[in-house]
Amino acid sequence: MKEKELEKIFCENLEHFKKSINWLKISYDKCSKIKLDEGFDGLAENEIESLDALSNRFARTVDILLNKVLKSLDMLELEDVSRNLDIVIRAEKRNFIDDYNYIIELKDLRNELSHEYIEDYIIDKYKEILKNITPIVSIYKKIVNYTKKFGYCNTKNEK
Repeated sequence: MKEKELEKIFCENLEHFKKSINWLKISYDKCSKIKLDEGFDGLAENEIESLDALSNRFARTVDILLNKVLKSLDMLELEDVSRNLDIVIRAEKRNFIDDYNYIIELKDLRNELSHEYIEDYIIDKYKEILKNITPIVSIYKKIVNYTKKFGYCNTKNEK
């Protein structure tokens, strides 16, 4: 694939990530007001629906980050994309995150959510999601700054 095609794919993925982040923030604003300390039985039906939407949007955002944005950036920069571990290590080297294990933890949380059926444990998972929203938004901003620095996606070389 040519560099321009790879850049187009990366930029499209970054745009999907931006939209996913925006929807995630909408769910976060709604769910951060929900009192989770009373357990699952203390939640109203509309609160459970909002938390489920948050969970789904979180999972989608993590998938887009790892499987689309970071992978397509590596492809654009002619890196090997055969191993996800290498992809997240390069995210750390690019200063998107302080420790590559953080993205692994996000992916693990995303996987746990899809297999969590016990109502008492799901509350803890919702709390984990809520505390991870701000760092995910920060990762997005760092990727955008990196994109500007290297002039990807029709941006000028600015810092």
